[in-house]
Amino acid sequence: MSLKGTAFVIMWHDIAAEADAEYNRWHTQQHMPERLDHPGFLRSRRGINRGLDRQVYFTCYEGETPDSFVSAEYQRSLNNPTDWTRVVAPHFRNFLRMACTQLHSGGRGVGGGLVTSRFNLPAGLNEADAAARLQPVIAALEQHDLISAVHLAAARPAVSGQKTSETELRPPMHEAPFDLVLFVETIGLPEAQAAAAPIEAAISAAGFANQIVQPYAVAYILERRDAQ
Repeated sequence: MSLKGTAFVIMWHDIAAEADAEYNRWHTQQHMPERLDHPGFLRSRRGINRGLDRQVYFTCYEGETPDSFVSAEYQRSLNNPTDWTRVVAPHFRNFLRMACTQLHSGGRGVGGGLVTSRFNLPAGLNEADAAARLQPVIAALEQHDLISAVHLAAARPAVSGQKTSETELRPPMHEAPFDLVLFVETIGLPEAQAAAAPIEAAISAAGFANQIVQPYAVAYILERRDAQ
């Protein structure tokens, strides 16, 4: 399996222009290392696509289980943000953060690009039936020469929805929630951009409407210290 563990926290957002450079320094030098020192956090990656109209940034933190994201140590961190975090967090825009449980993860290695499609369950369809309906789409994507991995996950808002001191620093979150996310890794950003429309079409043909599909280049990857 390409993703580590059985769960992840996934994020999309923008940063106010005046704080963009500071955000990248903070996220690389402090924030990602801090998160990867928490129990259960296994690997993280940041994506970027400045060609998007909104949500230029993407982040994913892979965890052992959903409980990794509600541990006492992690909660202490969220409720005691660093001084640098207090400077950067108010500059987040169009922010969406969601814990997810993996329903499928296949592939090897980490791709240099990625595409995410997030969408809701049709009325009357449960997660298991949705995963079965999407399996032919996943199988076809996994056979593509320019795709290195494919993952499907279900949203767990009860895990990531707690109010903390850190969430209070960011502007209120108004982005629409989702039920499922398909996370496709490619060999680079051009391949991710080329794959975005076919991925959207395949998921739509399987009966899932109103997707938000976004391609990114992978800008930075970090694993927990004892895995390096």
